[in-house]
Amino acid sequence: MARTSMRKQYKKTTRTRRVITIAVAAVLLLAILAGVLVSVRNNRREARQAAAEKALQERIVKLTFPEGSTVLDIAQKLEENKVCTADEFEAVCTKVPEGYDRLFADVTTDNKVFVLEGYLFPSTYEFYKEEGADKAVKRFLDAMNKQITDEDLAKVNSMGYTLDQALTLASIIQSEASDPENMPMVSSVFANRLKPGSGFGYLGSDVTRHYIEREMKAYIEEQGMDYDALFGAYCTNDGYSLKTTGLPAGPICNMGKAAIEAALNPAESKYYYFFTDNDWNYYYNETLSGHQSQWNQLIAEGKAGGTATTTAKQ
Repeated sequence: MARTSMRKQYKKTTRTRRVITIAVAAVLLLAILAGVLVSVRNNRREARQAAAEKALQERIVKLTFPEGSTVLDIAQKLEENKVCTADEFEAVCTKVPEGYDRLFADVTTDNKVFVLEGYLFPSTYEFYKEEGADKAVKRFLDAMNKQITDEDLAKVNSMGYTLDQALTLASIIQSEASDPENMPMVSSVFANRLKPGSGFGYLGSDVTRHYIEREMKAYIEEQGMDYDALFGAYCTNDGYSLKTTGLPAGPICNMGKAAIEAALNPAESKYYYFFTDNDWNYYYNETLSGHQSQWNQLIAEGKAGGTATTTAKQ
């Protein structure tokens, strides 16, 4: 009887152990399967994220805009890289933008081809393809807003300028002196000419006229704008019937920080004239006779070229 009872107890224990083993195995199997499912889900999620990131990266275009670029230059590059159409970008640039009162508090739209000319800070940017003109413009304006410091605004005010006038002068310096080293001295020439009592009724910068007759003429005509009025608002050369005294109506390009600094901090000089030769060496003069003498000498040597102030003086 005792042996029979022991056998029954043994069988019962064995069955119990088997049940427990099977249950444990089942639990382990379920855990393994659950882990596999989680891994599969994670892999799928990561694959989707990687695909989304790849698609996003494929939409990004990195573009560099050199100092001195105009609105039309920028618009063309953006269209070529499928960020927005040139027409859309140009249209946005004709209006004073909202949310940038710090930059545009004193800006008028009178006699300007593009209100945003001079405010699109030239640098390297990342855009999304087809992001649209409004977002693209915002990138440029945000960068310019950072470049113009409170100290800059205080200096502009102390000089008796509006920010738009200071940027207009900076754009002329950018166009006349692409070499940052010479920008402060070129700035001094224009600062001296702009001083009351200097005798220079006209700034005498050819690039202000070139902006209208070379850079913008086709656009002006396509848009049905008044070419003569715009020419007269930008031309600072005395030898033309249509011209303006002092600074032109607005900036003629989008300048870099060096040109802005030069406009706000011109070198100390008594120069009223400058020109460059074919090798972009700069020549400065206090008098018209000295200016013409050096110029004629370079003509004789076949080296005259580059850029120069005109000789107009009232």
